[in-house]
Amino acid sequence: MLRKSTIERPLFYSIILNGLIAVTELVGGLFSNSLALISDALHNFSDFIALTISFVAARMMHWGNNEKKSYGYFRVEILAAFINAVALVLIGVYIMYEALSRLSSPETIHVGLMVTIAAIGFGANVLSVLLLHPHRNESLNAKSAFLHLMTDVLESAAVIVTALLISIFGFHILDAVISIAIGLLIIKSSWDLLLESVNILTEGSPKGINLKEVADFIRGFPGVKGVHHLHIWSLSTNFKALSAHIVVDDMQLSGTAEITNELDGQLSDRFGIDHPTFQLEADPCEETLISQYRDRNSPGKRER
Repeated sequence: MLRKSTIERPLFYSIILNGLIAVTELVGGLFSNSLALISDALHNFSDFIALTISFVAARMMHWGNNEKKSYGYFRVEILAAFINAVALVLIGVYIMYEALSRLSSPETIHVGLMVTIAAIGFGANVLSVLLLHPHRNESLNAKSAFLHLMTDVLESAAVIVTALLISIFGFHILDAVISIAIGLLIIKSSWDLLLESVNILTEGSPKGINLKEVADFIRGFPGVKGVHHLHIWSLSTNFKALSAHIVVDDMQLSGTAEITNELDGQLSDRFGIDHPTFQLEADPCEETLISQYRDRNSPGKRER
């Protein structure tokens, strides 16, 4: 059973905060001529969109299943995490592109306004992080939202430090340098999230689960003679499914219930698998541990 999400209210407050931060920093960045501040504003605006997507996804995940969505809407959170990660990577690339163009011709920065706006953004971002911190490991969706806000805090702090250094030493090129660093940080921090969400969307084995280990456990289970056609995948961060062909002795259906019920519980306790589906067989078919898809139009298939 999927746990009830508790992140909706903190997400809602964070959405409001990020919308206000983005507008404030964008206006401040334009007036102060600070690319670092504008970069931070763009990232905060992406957070506004990303957190809105996360909020909708958190609500949709608990909609009931129906005839068209037999598993419900569990995958919505993964789609939200994927969109967030892609948005972060693209924003990081854009910021670096703009910063590199400024390296050759640094522009004058109005430091006082830059520091003031960055400080406001830093405070609001810290508040958002504190709101989401208790829920950061609730799901991949929550993790992606928290990651957005953590990078915002680091960026705002970096912008403040940069403004102070420009004020003291007059090195206006630091505005472009810190923007490049922000872009690299955004890309690096979002890459693992992108890979994990892609793995789930492409039906990869869940993170932390070894397919062979699960197969060996099932094969050695009392009453089980063999296993094949084994597949394990994730519907969401906290919902893992399994399907397998299980070879047992030829017996009445009522006799297999004890095996499958006990195996169901053990798979849940040991591997966190929530939804196992077994096809019982007395005579094993000739298949490897993990079945391979065969081309329906292959010559061998047509000959048969």
